[in-house]
Amino acid sequence: MNNKKLNTFTLSGLIIGPILGSGIILLPPLVYNMIGSFSLIIWGIILVLGFIFALIFGKLATLFPGEGGVSLATKEVMGKKYQLLTSFYLICAVFFGPVAVLIIAAKFIQNLFPNTNLEVLALLVYLVTYLLLLSKVNFIGKLMLIVSSVITVVFLLSSIIILLNVNQYSFTLPQISFNEFGYSLLVVFWSIVGWEVIGNYSKEVDDTKTLTKSIVFSAIVISIVYIFLALAITLGDFPRDQEFKLVWLIEPIFGSFSNIVLATISLILCIGTLILFVGAVARLIASLKLTSYTSMHSSNNSPIGALNVLSSLYLITLFLVYLDFITLDELVAYSDAFFIANALIGLITAILLFEKGFLKSASFILAILFFTILIFSNIIILSIIISLFIFTYLKK
Repeated sequence: MNNKKLNTFTLSGLIIGPILGSGIILLPPLVYNMIGSFSLIIWGIILVLGFIFALIFGKLATLFPGEGGVSLATKEVMGKKYQLLTSFYLICAVFFGPVAVLIIAAKFIQNLFPNTNLEVLALLVYLVTYLLLLSKVNFIGKLMLIVSSVITVVFLLSSIIILLNVNQYSFTLPQISFNEFGYSLLVVFWSIVGWEVIGNYSKEVDDTKTLTKSIVFSAIVISIVYIFLALAITLGDFPRDQEFKLVWLIEPIFGSFSNIVLATISLILCIGTLILFVGAVARLIASLKLTSYTSMHSSNNSPIGALNVLSSLYLITLFLVYLDFITLDELVAYSDAFFIANALIGLITAILLFEKGFLKSASFILAILFFTILIFSNIIILSIIISLFIFTYLKK
């Protein structure tokens, strides 16, 4: 075994923390505040979809390993131009998404340092992330294994304590509109974003079995954490006359230190998310061999050229946020839409590639469901997605 490679546990560490990432600190309270107890239904749907989604993209990654990830399978099945299309969708998503994660992390830190500029804090968070991205991927995997294990235990333990101390369980399912249902699914989709980029690390693992085991194990752990968190928020004895705050969840364990602990957890999870996505897309850009600079790697095999290009884009986007030209909500919405578009091409690839069986049928069903969720996206972003598709389709 090559000690520089990722094994089942270090790859799981690289997966669990980042995919929980900003989603675990944002989505459960956000969705509950939007639709109340109905959020349990939404979580049930999205976690089942996410588990199947993980299996499909894990299978694609094992069939076509390499820095290009699932785009390599798309190239084989649909041709070079569709590989570029799915790559550009993913790059567009990661143009917006990481900046949203930076702002989320900065907001939690700003609670402890209220007089510090939000964008300056976001920049400092990215500088830390950039230095970690230049480290050996095996070191990052071990680091994230430790921190994701601790954070997973904290959220699980706090949720279980809250559920065990409920005086009387009460559950009422509210009525919501079709638009609320669809928009909730679109928002919660952020929680399963990440599985489509795991394949970009396939060259860093010992063998394909390692990748498969890591994906299954990680999907189970992530689902359990989200389920217990959603149950605790919905059934726990919390004030129901005001918006739910995530800090309430860990107060039974950490008391007056809860705000500091939550800020620390948020920072670590957000950096983990950034490591996963930025690292994966930098590898994707390097694999496309667009220029000699973007294909350049460091001595640690980090795609430093592509990473520097992405970093420049993030600085520009952060400056646009500073100028109030773009908001956090818009960053998340734009990113989600491009992630779904990228996922759709991956699912179509799976439909064409897989033989008859569960994964082929599941790919077809997920493609329909993801397309339905995509319809609830911003009309401008939808227009860009459609325009890119038409341009690719007509290109010879």
